[in-house]
Amino acid sequence: MSNKNNSFLKDFSWYFLGSFVPLLIGFVKTPIFTRYFNKEDYGYLGIVSLTFSYFGMILFSWIGSCIWRYYTKYEVKKELKTLYSNLMFLYILAFVLIMIVSLYWYITAENYLIKQLVFYSFFQIVLNQLFLFYMVIIRLKGKAKFYTIFQSVRAFFSILIALFLVFKFEVNISALISSLVIIDAIAILFLVIINPAEVSLNFKLIKRKNLKELIIYGSAGLIINIGFLIITSSDRYIIYLLNNLETVGIYDQVYKLSQLSVVVLVTIFFNTINPTLLKELEVNFKNSANLIQKYIKVFIIYGLPIITYLSLFSKDIAHIFLGAEFRVGYRIMPFVFLAAYIHGFANFYELRLKFSNQLKRLSIIVIIAALLNLALNYIFVGLYGYKWAAVTTAITYLFLILVFHYFDKEIVPLKYHKIGFLFKVVLVLGVQTILYFVINNMYDLNILIKLTLGIFFILTYYFIFKKLLSETDIPINA
Repeated sequence: MSNKNNSFLKDFSWYFLGSFVPLLIGFVKTPIFTRYFNKEDYGYLGIVSLTFSYFGMILFSWIGSCIWRYYTKYEVKKELKTLYSNLMFLYILAFVLIMIVSLYWYITAENYLIKQLVFYSFFQIVLNQLFLFYMVIIRLKGKAKFYTIFQSVRAFFSILIALFLVFKFEVNISALISSLVIIDAIAILFLVIINPAEVSLNFKLIKRKNLKELIIYGSAGLIINIGFLIITSSDRYIIYLLNNLETVGIYDQVYKLSQLSVVVLVTIFFNTINPTLLKELEVNFKNSANLIQKYIKVFIIYGLPIITYLSLFSKDIAHIFLGAEFRVGYRIMPFVFLAAYIHGFANFYELRLKFSNQLKRLSIIVIIAALLNLALNYIFVGLYGYKWAAVTTAITYLFLILVFHYFDKEIVPLKYHKIGFLFKVVLVLGVQTILYFVINNMYDLNILIKLTLGIFFILTYYFIFKKLLSETDIPINA
């Protein structure tokens, strides 16, 4: 294996460890608290959390996207302090706006639980966004080891605090947010003191020219991010409108559990390749399609089997990690896995459009997809129930990929010598899926036999594609 591939595996392993602990803790946390709090509690939590996700998307997330987009540019010019100072100014403005909105909601809310959730959600979002901005810089600087250790410690103490609040002081479901507030406050204080990314500010460097550049890019990014958030989460509002709060609680928890499984792996993958990929897009855009093709090949041959095997064991995953009231939603899990995976795939197209300054086109595509998703959700959830919300989300992402490909065919050239491996992978996984359902229907397998069968499938896949896996080229800066 090449040195570049070894470098990839080293960074990927660090990022995997850094994400595995939070993922594991999330899986531990879900069965504990879904057995303690009821569907209505989670319904309130889901609606308030989702609403603050929109606030965060509108006011903060585009600032983070500016870091990804302009870090290399400002670094080359040795003007990172200018970038950080202007971004901090924008963060302060966003902070003031969300404080006003949150205060109004808190004052006008009549339900005491909602008041508590709003109160803690405000602090959680402003602290968490600041923390995430710093972590983006850590990742761009290639500090995978620090990222891993810090994220793992943070996740571990966050669940300890939550458990302490709930079972020692009998705090209601707001403890799931207040615990995050406490840990993020401590994390930010620690980062300010040691400053491993060497971030420094000088508000004299705040210039209209720099702010204009960031706001123009960020505005387009804002529209795009809102569109993606609508596709991913607006179904909760529609389910609430057409069903009830308890149904929202079930759907939200099953969706989050399923999405977390895949999103973490996709995030680890992009954390690993982004320093190399973003630099290539910035300084050598014409060659970026060849680089992306290599990454996509890896994304497919490793990603598709993971999605397939998770889908086969959806019912068992739900039984292990969800409380009894929530397990009924296991049927939506394969569609959530698929949607999260396709969304990750769409990131390649999205980055190409952003770095080629086709923000208008990208915005229009995402807006159309979001409107399509809203329409499909309203129709099919109304006709067939909340489970169809997950189906329509997966369909929307498939539509998005097709439109993206229409405008950028370089990323995935439809030639057999380029994508022939894809048909082989799909064929093998398809045969395994059919075999699983036939055997399970004939013998009603228990969890131990299912696990054995799953291991057999994984080993079979590995030996069939052993040569392809070993020859895969994964470019990364050593």
